[in-house]
Amino acid sequence: MKYLLIAASGAALATAMPSIPANAAAAAETDQFDMLRKKAKELKKKAKEIKDTAETVENVVETVTDGAASGTLPDALGSSSSNRSGVMQYAGQRRPRAAGRGDYAGRAPSAPAKYAAMTKCANLKLGNAFIAQAGTYTVTSGLSTEDRTGLIEREPVQPVDGCTFTGLGVGDVLYVEVDKTAYNGRGSYELQCMSFDGKEQLARDTRPRENNYTGKDVMLMTGNSAGYEPTASGSNADRSAAYDKLLGSRGREMITFNMPELHTDKAGTDFYCQHYNEATGQSALAFTYRRGPVGRQ
Repeated sequence: MKYLLIAASGAALATAMPSIPANAAAAAETDQFDMLRKKAKELKKKAKEIKDTAETVENVVETVTDGAASGTLPDALGSSSSNRSGVMQYAGQRRPRAAGRGDYAGRAPSAPAKYAAMTKCANLKLGNAFIAQAGTYTVTSGLSTEDRTGLIEREPVQPVDGCTFTGLGVGDVLYVEVDKTAYNGRGSYELQCMSFDGKEQLARDTRPRENNYTGKDVMLMTGNSAGYEPTASGSNADRSAAYDKLLGSRGREMITFNMPELHTDKAGTDFYCQHYNEATGQSALAFTYRRGPVGRQ
């Protein structure tokens, strides 16, 4: 009797439960895939937002870092320059040098004869040299604008006495291109700096910083307010890679030096520096630099 009741109950349940049409199952499956596609789009959008945010943060950090390294910080991280000179193409004249702020000590004069006579220049075919400031510039694309960091306020310069660049001060960045094959690696050269009066030799941690700028600082974003060429789009890494490729295609390599401050050096001290190769006794280049408490910006 118990088994008959169970069988009867099963038959009743089967009769009471509605059947699911095949097309309804297919519709449910379609809805599921739609939800997955929607979720994928949301994740892709979120990833782009994260990438954009990371790029913005990187630019802000670089602005602060570059400013701290040079002893200057752009006003509100938002100043820009409208002068034009370019890397491969210059306006042909140097901009008037801006007056310094506060205790700015100015820029160094020419090298003393005793130091100039000691420097033997390696034949590295120096070229496309300029003095610049690390700062912010504006990029415009349609109605969109944003601030980026790079080397601005560029002044084209030529070496004297073969390979010596004169007249640098706190916050200045010296950019020079050399023949890549002749240079044969950055590790072969070391910067040596001696004060004009011979009383102070700079230690490794107080010398001008070498190669702390990369291709993205030189090849600015397309649509930049500074008007420098060549330009490129994409991320900082993309632009650095593009500039390295451009230099490589011409058999060139870039070198930069950033002039640091010393807050206690109120009067300013002039130094002669040479990028020296001990094995050959020759220098890739040399420059004069006046250390002081602050930069000119």
